[in-house]
Amino acid sequence: AKRYVVASSAAHGLSATDRTLDAFAPITVASIVPTGPTLSVTPSTNVDGTVSNTFTVTGAGYTGFGASQGVYVLIGEDGIWSGEGPLVADGWLAQGWVMPQQIVGGTFSTTLTVTAGKFDSAKDYVAASSAAHGLSVTDRSMDAFASITVASGTVDPVDPVDPEVPVDPSVLKLVVSPSKDLDGAKSNVLTVTGSGYTGASAAQGVYVVFGEKSVWAGNGPLPADGWIALEWVRPDQISKGAFTVKVTVPAGKLDAARSYVVATSAAHGLSQTDRSLDVFAPVTVKAGTKPDPTTPTEPTTPTKPTTPPVVAPGTSVDGGSLSWGVSERFVAYIGGPIANGSITVSGATRSGGAFQFGQSGGDYNAGTGRGTAEYSGSVSFRGHGGLLDLTFADPVLRVTSPQSGVLSVAVNGSRVDLASVDLGAASTSVQNGATRFANAPVSLLATGVSAFDGFYGAGQVLAPLTAVIGSPAAAPAGDSGTVVSAASTATASTKRDIPATPPATTGIVLDTATLAALGAGETVTVTAAGFEANEEDIAAVVYSTPIVLADDLSADAAGNVTWTGSIPASLEPGVHTLTFQGSTNVGVEFTVPVEKAGVCKVTAGSLDWGFKESFRSYLTSGIANGDWTLSGTTEDAGVFTFVDGSGSLDESGRGVLAYTGAVEFTGHDGALDTTIANPKVELDGDGGAFLLLDVTGTTQDGQPIDLKSVRFAELELGDGVAVVDGVLNGEATAVLTADGSAAFGTYPAGEALDPVSFTATVSSDCVVAAPAAVEAVEADSESAETEAVEPISETGSTWWIWALSAALLVIVLAIIAVLVIRSRRNSTES
Repeated sequence: AKRYVVASSAAHGLSATDRTLDAFAPITVASIVPTGPTLSVTPSTNVDGTVSNTFTVTGAGYTGFGASQGVYVLIGEDGIWSGEGPLVADGWLAQGWVMPQQIVGGTFSTTLTVTAGKFDSAKDYVAASSAAHGLSVTDRSMDAFASITVASGTVDPVDPVDPEVPVDPSVLKLVVSPSKDLDGAKSNVLTVTGSGYTGASAAQGVYVVFGEKSVWAGNGPLPADGWIALEWVRPDQISKGAFTVKVTVPAGKLDAARSYVVATSAAHGLSQTDRSLDVFAPVTVKAGTKPDPTTPTEPTTPTKPTTPPVVAPGTSVDGGSLSWGVSERFVAYIGGPIANGSITVSGATRSGGAFQFGQSGGDYNAGTGRGTAEYSGSVSFRGHGGLLDLTFADPVLRVTSPQSGVLSVAVNGSRVDLASVDLGAASTSVQNGATRFANAPVSLLATGVSAFDGFYGAGQVLAPLTAVIGSPAAAPAGDSGTVVSAASTATASTKRDIPATPPATTGIVLDTATLAALGAGETVTVTAAGFEANEEDIAAVVYSTPIVLADDLSADAAGNVTWTGSIPASLEPGVHTLTFQGSTNVGVEFTVPVEKAGVCKVTAGSLDWGFKESFRSYLTSGIANGDWTLSGTTEDAGVFTFVDGSGSLDESGRGVLAYTGAVEFTGHDGALDTTIANPKVELDGDGGAFLLLDVTGTTQDGQPIDLKSVRFAELELGDGVAVVDGVLNGEATAVLTADGSAAFGTYPAGEALDPVSFTATVSSDCVVAAPAAVEAVEADSESAETEAVEPISETGSTWWIWALSAALLVIVLAIIAVLVIRSRRNSTES
């Protein structure tokens, strides 16, 4: 519907005034009919709201930028949200996140479960989709809807027993679905819903058991054995006295000649004494059903419990525990400089790198080698300023055979089958009635991938676990509270707090010549008195914007402090202050001249830098789910090019090369939003160099940043920089400074960054006299000889660099054709 062109114009300043290069070439766009995403849901009609329903939601056409962060899929009333405006967060009956890697060719399929009693046939419902995370607020390209109709007669809310009766949380009721004509030849999943489970009796949760009616009639303590299936509804799974839980009845267990029930009881120790939550719901079996003779059957009468959840008085069984390190790689990541997070245990402990949980219950039967072992406690992983916030709580080991098991955990309150456990590869033993599986291999299940926020894929090997299945017990001894905490990356640039403005402008006395040399950037020696005798860690700081020149100066016995060095070449012309800061503060004002005589102007050039390869990979991964945006820069294979070189150099090679452009890094749904811009290469004329950056936005841990010309990285120039045919070329390795670490907030000082390369075109009339320099070098036979640089051409400006012997020499250089700025280090670096 629009017209497009390719256009050209004179560049830079001429683009505003010169129209001689204006030209246009039209582009036409083919007519296309937007298709957009489509959504379907099964079941979609005549849904029975009295039972729990699992819906399969399928999408197609989910492509482009809108799907770059995945898709939110939701089920709720039609009218909560119609796709006009940001996605509504509340009011949905069920919702899930389809991760980007789960969308293949624009298609996906996922399941959502709506528990019993949530639907009302008088209302209309939809399955809906939206772009995920921050895009759900602004991007409407992934919005799609599929209608759901509910069977007549369903009301909301419903009583779990009688849908026509409003819910009464004080009435104890139990309903099972399906409850009639179970086919014992196959596995049956029963949805058990209760209401009225309130008060102190439910304080430890509720046991839900399935078995023959003769096993228990509620006339005494709940027996531990004899049941075909048992589940524990935890206290946090009971809302206003109501709960819903699924109970799986394995194939081959049922006999039509017997009577079966689902029963409930107060949990843990209360199951022995408290009968107030004993409720029974009958279940019938299809006529003709016979138990599978190859399947071991449980006793049909109560037996003395030998394993949790109930331990009969006087029975001595060793306490149970589970020890698991989760994932060494994940733990290291949380405590590393990227996540910059912490790990906290509650009700659990940590010892030897493993998290330890005490046993709280279960129905494991050592005779059959099957059942569950339940453990209590939690471990919380937090990082990225709170964006990563995972709590794994109350692990359950479900032993499906003597060779295999499933580890399930509550992830942020929702139970997930996290990993498979290879019990056949574990070392197995029995002692004092407790069964021990040691060092069992653990692998992540597909259902557990989302528990790690997509950090790992299905099949990922996790830390092995050791499980002791015995009697209820507290977690083994170990550390509690915060057991892992990342070291701070935003380290200060000095050993003391540096004020933003000069704390003193007097106290340092310099003669006129030294003041002029200081302002010109020459190496000077400055001494000040008034400090404590032998005082250490005194800082030399230059202002207007504070730059720490040294933070480890020491006073002599008389309290005198001496610093030798030069001010940064990046200081703007004008009045500045040099200070010494310690037990007292002293300072002196000096002036940087507008321009020194004999400088070389830089008229063009560019700087190439990839920032940090591992950071770029991390940023675009499924963890940060981020990207970068360019402004006035270009990018090729991860290397950013900054342009429009400017600046100046004096005859010693001291000066600043400035470039323009910006790169904005974003991730974690916008929580990480940092822009680096306008890099400068600061050369000190003696082989030292820094990379300066403007840094704005927020750091990864959410701290606001707005800094100009931060000394972000220290550069190692190697063989120096050289000017050939009027073009300066330099290459350097880069290491993050303490100031850079504080500004970026992700990596510690000393972290290696990507190498930096830069060019600068020097003005053609640049003729610089050589400095009258005296330099001490090693007094050996090689340094005693004079090394001259051979000229490359017969025309143009030239600098000579001589290596001098230990003798004092003064060299007057003629104009030749090569400019070479060699890297020279002082004697302490040689």
